[in-house]
Amino acid sequence: MTAGIPVMGVDPGVQGGLAVLGALGNVVFVRPLRRGMSEDEALEVVHHAARALLGVGGVQCFFEKIQHMTGDGAQGSHTFGYIKGLMRGALKTGGVRLTDVPPQLWQTRMGCLTGGDKNVSKRRAQALFPEIEVTHAIADALLIAEYGRQVLNLRGPW
Repeated sequence: MTAGIPVMGVDPGVQGGLAVLGALGNVVFVRPLRRGMSEDEALEVVHHAARALLGVGGVQCFFEKIQHMTGDGAQGSHTFGYIKGLMRGALKTGGVRLTDVPPQLWQTRMGCLTGGDKNVSKRRAQALFPEIEVTHAIADALLIAEYGRQVLNLRGPW
């Protein structure tokens, strides 16, 4: 991993997570989201992540562009959309810039096209971040953040 710009990655799924990487690719903050998390708990995680990002001089967040899963039903779709909107709003009002990134884009760049197998992204994240124990919940957030860091390193902040 090369030096770059601090960045946040968000996997907004019910069992996703948030990760902040410093300019050198070091893990500054990482937290999973969990099923049944209250609105206040989710906001607390988002606020901690935003403070961590801003604290290392970053302002950019790469947010996975996903939709609810087919078969989740109306309540699942509503909950997913609500939490996703809540997170996006909290980040934006906290001064964080958002860039949506489709899974296929970051997975291709990070060399971990999953085809739905979360173990693929978990293995790749563990290889890139051996200093922490990577779980399924945080693997994608870490990889999205590293994808964003690499993109910003090539382009510079916008």
